[in-house]
Amino acid sequence: MNVEEILVLDRFRPEGAAKYVIDNLDDTVRTIDSHRPLPHDLVERMQQEILADRVHSSAVTEGNRLSRRETLVVLSTGLIDAGSRKDVVEVRNLARAILETEEAIQRNDDISPLLLRHLQGILLDGIERVGVGEYRKENVAISGANQQPPDFNDVPILVSAICDVLNISNGQYHPVQIAAWAHWAMARVHPFRDGNGRLARIVQDMVLMKHRYVPAPLRSEDREGPYYEALDRADSGDGQALLEIVAKNTLRMADRYVSLIEDQESKQDWLAAITNAATEKVRQTDHRRFLAVQRSLANLKAEFHEICKELDRRIPDLHVRFADYGDVEFEKFKQIEQGRFAKKSWLWGVEFRMEETTLRFVFWYGAHLRDRQVDTHADMPCPLVLIVSLQQGNYYRRLDEVDEDRISVRTVMPAGTDYWRKRYDPVEKTDVWDEDLSAGEIARGFFQEALGKLGLV
Repeated sequence: MNVEEILVLDRFRPEGAAKYVIDNLDDTVRTIDSHRPLPHDLVERMQQEILADRVHSSAVTEGNRLSRRETLVVLSTGLIDAGSRKDVVEVRNLARAILETEEAIQRNDDISPLLLRHLQGILLDGIERVGVGEYRKENVAISGANQQPPDFNDVPILVSAICDVLNISNGQYHPVQIAAWAHWAMARVHPFRDGNGRLARIVQDMVLMKHRYVPAPLRSEDREGPYYEALDRADSGDGQALLEIVAKNTLRMADRYVSLIEDQESKQDWLAAITNAATEKVRQTDHRRFLAVQRSLANLKAEFHEICKELDRRIPDLHVRFADYGDVEFEKFKQIEQGRFAKKSWLWGVEFRMEETTLRFVFWYGAHLRDRQVDTHADMPCPLVLIVSLQQGNYYRRLDEVDEDRISVRTVMPAGTDYWRKRYDPVEKTDVWDEDLSAGEIARGFFQEALGKLGLV
């Protein structure tokens, strides 16, 4: 392999859905920048939470068996009963390597071959004895890959060429494009005996952060087929799939940054600032409508998750658990838009457990079925709704199918930057719609009523 074969950034040039995601990302990053400098305590909170996500995501991708909770325990205490010694050391080393890159960014260091060898040495510290901090000295083969790594003699010059590109700031390429290319290039060259995947993702995030973007850890649904398929497609000349994965995960993380910032500032202000310009664009195509709904429900999910953690931490003897079942999928979204049934459409679940009492709810998405007595608007804002079901015995039943008046929410409908909520009114004994609610208002209303049903408020 020669240098020209690796310096192919144009195959990652943003197009189609990836370009749309990157446009939204740029708006979100500008919003984050408008709040800088961030308060010190908020920065520390961000670093702690996001470090755990980055470490767990990258480690699990390579086969590490620690859960996210176990990863948090390792990072906070350094001790854990579960998992193998290798799993624990991998997690510690990943955290060390990530923190090392953050310090290098603060010093404005270049991404150099020396730094890459140093980071790989950290990743393998206490795990391997051979090839630690050194380029591989033999040829390797990757099972199932369309293209095999280059000859080991070519590795030094190829890595140097990659670093030369990463240290040029001429504005010709978008930072996400550079990051996706760097991720692929490091994986393609496979410069070390071990640790190449983890290092490729660290380099990707370092590129993003040097350009004042945010890291982009893989989601659980990316870690199976889509991620490796995207790398194979990039090997064959099509980098769009990998670019879209990196762009969407960067946007997801940027949204999380903004959500953390909003604890101290008005949520409505930033929602309006980052979504008003994109509202009409989102409605122009099927995929853009899908991205808007996916993002809206992801923001709502984040609100529920955050409140679950806080209630579980703050209220004695009450255990609140959150289960994440993934995101809205495009094909299921299209089925629902067409009024058809979509299987396995759960998004998240919430469990309350106090002494002998357990309440379990599941939130899933489906088609909105118009009720002429309740749905008086000529045009509803979205054909898809979030539906709430309660466990009864061995089954989950929709709240509008059971005799339940303590928990009033029935469905939630995305409506641009806000939400509509259909709830049961026990006084009028009918369902009514509440309009223009925020994600926080939806979440707080549900948890307030759930705690009331448990007799806590």
